[in-house]
Amino acid sequence: MNQLDGRLTLDSLSLLHKQLQELVVMLTVASGPADVRILMQRLAGTAISLERLLAVEEPVILVYLRAAFSHAAVGRTDELRSDLLDASRHLLVLLTDGRTTEGGKEERKGFTILDGSSAVRL
Repeated sequence: MNQLDGRLTLDSLSLLHKQLQELVVMLTVASGPADVRILMQRLAGTAISLERLLAVEEPVILVYLRAAFSHAAVGRTDELRSDLLDASRHLLVLLTDGRTTEGGKEERKGFTILDGSSAVRL
C-alpha cells in the first residue's frame, strides 16, 4: 500500500461524507423521490467500496447506513434522514479526529488501511 492509496481512501471517505450531507439536505427540503433514489444509489456504490475499511475502523457507520437503506426502502423519510445524519457525524469524527499532545501539537487518530498483506496507519 502506498501513500497514493491512502490519499484515494481519504478522498473516498470524504466523498461518502459529502453524499451523506447532500442526501440530508435533499430530504430536508422535500426533494422528489426520484432524486433521492439516484443519490441513494450513488451512496450505496460508495459505501460498498468502503465497507471493509468502515467495518474495521468505525462499524457503527455501517449500522447506520444499513438502517438508512432499510428505511428508504419503505419510505420512512424521517428515520432515513436521522440515520444518514448519525452516519455523517461518525464519519466526520473518523475523518477529523485529533487531539493535542503535551507539546501542543495536534495528533491525528487516523485509520488503518488493510491491503491483504500489510496494514498502513494514516
